[in-house]
Amino acid sequence: MANMKAVVAACLPLLAGAAHGTRHVPRLDRYGLESNDCQIRCPKSSNPGKVVMPALTQAKNATTGEWENILECWSIDNVDPDLTDIEIDNSFRLKWEDGFDKAYQYIFYGDSYMPSHPAPEPSLILMSAGIGDLRVPSGKCLRVGAGDVFFSVGTLGKQTAWWSDGTMVSDFYFKDGKIPEHEVVEEIGAVKNVEQDDQAHADL
Repeated sequence: MANMKAVVAACLPLLAGAAHGTRHVPRLDRYGLESNDCQIRCPKSSNPGKVVMPALTQAKNATTGEWENILECWSIDNVDPDLTDIEIDNSFRLKWEDGFDKAYQYIFYGDSYMPSHPAPEPSLILMSAGIGDLRVPSGKCLRVGAGDVFFSVGTLGKQTAWWSDGTMVSDFYFKDGKIPEHEVVEEIGAVKNVEQDDQAHADL
């Protein structure tokens, strides 16, 4: 009986951790990812026929002439807000008429840091589990978790990416590389004091 009590006592902290979702706590400070708040925050669309999503895209630097990855909020209109035929309230359906060429799922079995690299193909990315931190040269970042969706279309610029242990990412390449029609909308409250993250990444 004493041994059983000891086993139960040893298991209680593990069960408590599991109940609060603390199976794995990423060591973000190891990669210098907690030094400042650089997160892009996109607004909700006020138009039921549109949806706003973050986009990891690109722009040409006017000074250097080089392409750089940037982060923007994109409003897209390939949305069907009328789902009364299938009786789904408070929802919308994205209509990807042109579809996707390929789909991949990545599973990370340990914390993973990817140095500066371009997106391989214009794609839509869906996070199934874990945490990701993607950064562009300006120092702006996109922190994503389970259920988040974003565009990754910066095939000419470069970005870094960090994924936590247990991350599952689904990557859908747009058919013929065609990016959905969109317009850029202003993010919520532009973040102040964003610093370059190059040195932190260079020290890895």
